[in-house]
Amino acid sequence: MYKEGRALGAWAYALALIVLCLPVLSPDAWWHLSAGRWIWTHASVPMADPFSFTHAGAPWIDFEWGFQAVLYPFSYFGDGGLWTAKALLLLSSFLPVDGLLRDRKASSLERALGAAIWAAAVLPKADLRADLISAGFFAWQLRRLAAGRASFLGGFLAFALWANMHAGFALGLALYPAWAAVQRLSRGESPRGLGAEACGAALGVLLNPYGISLYAVFVAHALDPVRAGVAEWGRFSLRYPFQWPLAAALAAGAWVAWRERRREPGLAYAALALTAATLYSARFNVYWPAAAVPLLACAIPAEAALAVLSVLFAASLRVVEWGKPYQDVFVARRAVEFIVSERAVFAPLRLFNTYEWGGYLGWRLGPEGRVYGDGRYLFHGQLAETQEALSGAAPMAAFIERNGLDALLIRNYPTRLPGVRVYEDGTKRELARPWYVSYLPREQWALVWWDASALIFVRRSKAPAAWLAAHEYRWLRPGDGEALADALARGEVPKTVVESERSRRGL
Repeated sequence: MYKEGRALGAWAYALALIVLCLPVLSPDAWWHLSAGRWIWTHASVPMADPFSFTHAGAPWIDFEWGFQAVLYPFSYFGDGGLWTAKALLLLSSFLPVDGLLRDRKASSLERALGAAIWAAAVLPKADLRADLISAGFFAWQLRRLAAGRASFLGGFLAFALWANMHAGFALGLALYPAWAAVQRLSRGESPRGLGAEACGAALGVLLNPYGISLYAVFVAHALDPVRAGVAEWGRFSLRYPFQWPLAAALAAGAWVAWRERRREPGLAYAALALTAATLYSARFNVYWPAAAVPLLACAIPAEAALAVLSVLFAASLRVVEWGKPYQDVFVARRAVEFIVSERAVFAPLRLFNTYEWGGYLGWRLGPEGRVYGDGRYLFHGQLAETQEALSGAAPMAAFIERNGLDALLIRNYPTRLPGVRVYEDGTKRELARPWYVSYLPREQWALVWWDASALIFVRRSKAPAAWLAAHEYRWLRPGDGEALADALARGEVPKTVVESERSRRGL
């Protein structure tokens, strides 16, 4: 039995280690780094947006400034430094959960199983995210409450730090009255010291550069009409493989929490409430393990749980590019590097960028660079405007005019639109052309870079003619091979020009 237990424990920790080793994917990491660079450079906290030309000078409550200041030094070690920061964040959110298991005298196998369940729960957000700091604070707080160790000073110091790291401190404040109500209703007692710690926490929160205005962040998010369209705030869904292990953990955790609600009312009702919150928004998944894992790891058979989680991990992690500290799936790195390499041309231009690409673009452009927008809440309103622009040629023209755009870093959407080509002899041919042919007419816009994910267009009147001649793709354009073949067959395009563009792309 002893050897069997050690083998199961090793199996459980291996699952947790897999999640710990995931590459960084979050595009938000880059604007966090830009903010950290700004904080270190100016030795202060930003009060207005310094990174965009669309919201320059607009009030900005940077409620994650402490996280950004700590994160920035990791950038000196490149992508590997970001991966290290991510691993440390994950560990910081796990250790208090393991501590609560130790407090409950859990066996080594139960603690190992707890690590595997924790990994299943945090998998959708196992990235370089400030949420993990809040997950660690929340687990620490829950551990103190479960052990009856509440104190004014503990609450004051913890929340003074937490409120400068991430807005998740609001969930911690809500935990105090919720915990007190559950203990009063289920056991007829008021936890000793809890009121004092709650008061200390409320005062500690005010020790931030924005004072009580920090709470405006919650109002802004609650009233944000496009919040549901932001992926990180989306509802839990089995359509996403990364959420399959979480689904199994939620189901088992809800069953155990309901069963234990009389014996362990505080943890049980916290687990049930966090299960409901996670189903509403998957962003709450990082808080769920603090309450559910201590109950679940001691109540289910390890062999069955590990077998199920192993299958679900294998199914959900098959798309991960292992061996890369940062996976570029949400960052147009090659396109941005082209812009940086041609800084002299792009620096004076008002360059549009796709929402999630703005963080990396701003980071690489440096302190003097300005972007259209990035992943901050300030720019949520741009999502609806951009979607409207992509609905047709006229809306796109209006969007460009309204924002005074000179260049675009935009997705290489696969959309093709029907068209008709009329030849000199009056004959016609139907040809499906890429969306940008009509949205961004060649008379005004030059395609100067492209790959499978991104396109870069520049307004002809805003770029030097010699530079355009050296960089424009007039004929070799993505998704337009049928039109090119037709033009070549009719001798309308010099083959030497096409070959030159092929050579430039390394084809």
